[in-house]
Amino acid sequence: MPGLSHIRRGYSLSTDPVTAVRELHDAIAQPSAAVVVFFCSSAYDLDALGAELQRRFEGVTLIGCTTAGEITPMGYQEGSITGFSIGGPGSRAVTTRIDCLGDCAISAGFLAAEELMGRLSQGGPPVTDTNTFGLMLIDGMSAREEVVVSTIHWGMGAIPLLGGSAGDDMHLSNTFVYHEGAFRNNAALLALVQLDAPFRTFNTKHFRGTEEKLVVTKADPERRLVLELNAAPAAAEYARTVGCKVSDLSAEMFGERTLMVKIGGEYYVRSIQKAHADGSLTFYSAIEQGVVLTLASPGDLIADLRDMFAALQNEIGPPQLVIGFDCVLRGLEMERRQIRHVAGRLMADNNVVGFATYGEQYQAMHLNHTFTGVAIGRAATL
Repeated sequence: MPGLSHIRRGYSLSTDPVTAVRELHDAIAQPSAAVVVFFCSSAYDLDALGAELQRRFEGVTLIGCTTAGEITPMGYQEGSITGFSIGGPGSRAVTTRIDCLGDCAISAGFLAAEELMGRLSQGGPPVTDTNTFGLMLIDGMSAREEVVVSTIHWGMGAIPLLGGSAGDDMHLSNTFVYHEGAFRNNAALLALVQLDAPFRTFNTKHFRGTEEKLVVTKADPERRLVLELNAAPAAAEYARTVGCKVSDLSAEMFGERTLMVKIGGEYYVRSIQKAHADGSLTFYSAIEQGVVLTLASPGDLIADLRDMFAALQNEIGPPQLVIGFDCVLRGLEMERRQIRHVAGRLMADNNVVGFATYGEQYQAMHLNHTFTGVAIGRAATL
């Protein structure tokens, strides 16, 4: 007989909250759902959407968040809602929420993970890194991802952790996670998902380091603000380095000429969010004073995706679901290079459901400009 984990994927392009939820529910509802996860545009009337989600999915463990674009079974979309359900006797899930991120204790993530690990361990198979993964969704404007993800990972031990920072269609104002019937900001969600199908987590980027270096000589890490690079106003020095005027700096420029930091011999992207009139730069991640940043050189995004999907298929076979967290800056780059439709086809062909994020979480790290997630294969035939 086939494996016992069942996955359903769906989406709606309707802008009407009631219609959108009905169409999503029709596509993904299943009697044995262990968890339902959705991603939606911030353009919806969130109060109406939240109420309808609660009504349609009553009694079901349901989590979600707002986005800066959606990855649906038909590829990239905007202004939509998409999601999936995981169910069947071989699947279990538990969730919890961390509120008041700006004021919560540094131990909050550890305690949340410890609580869920204890709950999932009761009355089921042992919790191991081969049958369980952690899924994290967080307010993308909270600027608390680093602390939360690192402490959650600490509490989960060897269990793989991945996730995304909620978006708001590039308004950079208010982002929300959904839990227990309502959209909430200044909060993070953690789900532990156990299933009887093989899975692999992944994290990929298409940037490489160059010889151009920038030293952070003045910064406010708590606010993710860099005031000086190479002892000069940060925006002016960055603009000089990439060969443009300060007035030309934009989200598109930050995405095309991003910066990286080297940790443990590997480069990780540290993307700029915006430039300010006082010459400072806000990043999507915390940047410490004294850090050496490297100007990145973009590679072939499409080739990188193809190679990654091929590697996943070699390991677990064709995925029945890929939960994908794709940095919004990658989407801007795809639009500039007119390759978004090609990447969208790859996403659809590999059963990706996800969203464009304001940052990605992988194990203990908060990242930018990556495609991060988990691919779920099919359980072996018995």
